[in-house]
Amino acid sequence: MLEVFVELAKGALFVALAVAFLVLAWMFLRLARIFSTTEETIKEVSEQVVPLLGKTHVTVDNINSQLSQLDDAVGDVADITGELDQTTAVITRGVRGGVIKVSSATAGLSKGLSAFFGGSDDRTKDRPVGDRTLEPESAPETPGEGT
Repeated sequence: MLEVFVELAKGALFVALAVAFLVLAWMFLRLARIFSTTEETIKEVSEQVVPLLGKTHVTVDNINSQLSQLDDAVGDVADITGELDQTTAVITRGVRGGVIKVSSATAGLSKGLSAFFGGSDDRTKDRPVGDRTLEPESAPETPGEGT
């Protein structure tokens, strides 16, 4: 009787091992299908990504060339601005010197003409008349003068 029980236990053990082996085989087949699907997905993604990366590379190259041209243009504008600033400074100094010379000449000519035609040397000084201060040209005529 004990031998029958031992034989039954061995049989149950073999059946359990066979079921475990079949379950493990089934899981490995499922895992193989998952890996196969993953491999196909990776191939599809790489087939789509590689051309996109190539296009991106071309786009980045185009952008870099445009930025290089823009950098050259900005450098040219900066050079022109510097030259314009220098030119403006030279013209300003020349005009300022000319204006000062013309102003001095005009003041000297005015003073000379004033002295030549008998004008007073102290035309800028005010004369008090009564309680008001009047310029020499604006002094009122007294009655009896002129007519």
